[in-house]
Amino acid sequence: MNLTETRTYRTIEEASKDVLEVISKFVDVNTFFVAKNDKKDVDIIQTFNRDEVILESGFETLYKDSY
Repeated sequence: MNLTETRTYRTIEEASKDVLEVISKFVDVNTFFVAKNDKKDVDIIQTFNRDEVILESGFETLYKDSY
C-alpha cells in the first residue's frame, strides 16, 4: 500500500491487511495481529508473521484463555 494513497474500507477485516503491512515497516517484531474481542471470545482477523508463523489469521479462542 502506498502511504500517499487514500483508501476507504467497509469493514475492519478489509482494512486489517493494509494496516499490518504498514505497521510491519516500523515495528521489528515477528508476530502481531488485529483481533475482535467482546470479552467472551477473541477472533484473530489478520496476522503478520515475519519469520516464523506463531499465530494464524482466523484463530479463535475464549477470552478467558487468551493472554
